[in-house]
Amino acid sequence: MCQEKKYRIIMKKSLILIMLILLAGARTGLAYDIMVVKSGNERPMEQVVRAFAEKLVNLLPARGIKSIEPHLFQEIDLSQNPIKSAVQQQILEARPDLILTLGRNALLAVRDIREIPIVFLLVVAPEIIIEDRDNITGINLDIPARLQFDELTWLLPEVRRVGVIYNNAHSAMEIQQARRERPDLEFVALNAQSTREVPTLLEELHGKVDLIWLLPDVTVTAPQILESYFLFSFQDKIPVLAFSEKYLKSGAAIVVTFDLEAMGEQGAVMAARILLGAPVSGVPRTDVTRVKTIVNPTVARKLQLEFAEKCPDEKVVGDNCVPRPTRFQ
Repeated sequence: MCQEKKYRIIMKKSLILIMLILLAGARTGLAYDIMVVKSGNERPMEQVVRAFAEKLVNLLPARGIKSIEPHLFQEIDLSQNPIKSAVQQQILEARPDLILTLGRNALLAVRDIREIPIVFLLVVAPEIIIEDRDNITGINLDIPARLQFDELTWLLPEVRRVGVIYNNAHSAMEIQQARRERPDLEFVALNAQSTREVPTLLEELHGKVDLIWLLPDVTVTAPQILESYFLFSFQDKIPVLAFSEKYLKSGAAIVVTFDLEAMGEQGAVMAARILLGAPVSGVPRTDVTRVKTIVNPTVARKLQLEFAEKCPDEKVVGDNCVPRPTRFQ
């Protein structure tokens, strides 16, 4: 009888040990719960989410005790559910392993949640929102000047004088960075205190520049004065280098912008590190590693640019050329 009791105790301990080993070994193969919070339902956001999900599944294939189902992606669209308190309550009740936010409003909606890791994408000036929170990281939504002008030099190596209108409070550092990283170029930079000053400042650039650089600066890219840039461009046969595809239709000749798929994949790499146990503070915010350059061949021909007659590498998307994907380390 005593021997039988001893046997049962040994078996019980063995079962507990086996369960602990299985639970410890299964964590890296768990199916994770990801809450995706989007500022809207625009196509770029869908593209980023798709790339993120595909890359995360590739990095962390779901298997093990909890993985009868694959990783669970739940979505909150703020255009459908804009109440911040309701969004926070939904997330806290769901208790996901990680929150992915897309857009400024999405990050604002969840920034007060401190007990769940947050990875942000597609946010301008995130540092204003994040402040001292140590559970938030992500990818900066700006393309360093070096990347933009390296692409420009590949397409238009003869450009030497770059005209740029900027607001000192918003974009002074971008101008300094550009001058520091590309000392071979002359940046003719004019400070606009207000939006209404932009057309007058553009007049000062006549005959003085080879290209206009359009910055993501709310003061100098307000919708009511954008036409001034493109009128200047066609009058002086000077191309505009912009930062978003939406300016191609308006008259920009070249756009150096984010590769959205690459951004989603980059965000997934950060998320995977956090899900595997790295502290968020150990996965710092980073810049994009790949950009996409798009040429508007119709505008290029009107401006008589050298590459106007041929789409580089013969890759065409809609009416525009995508010369090549570019990766930076």
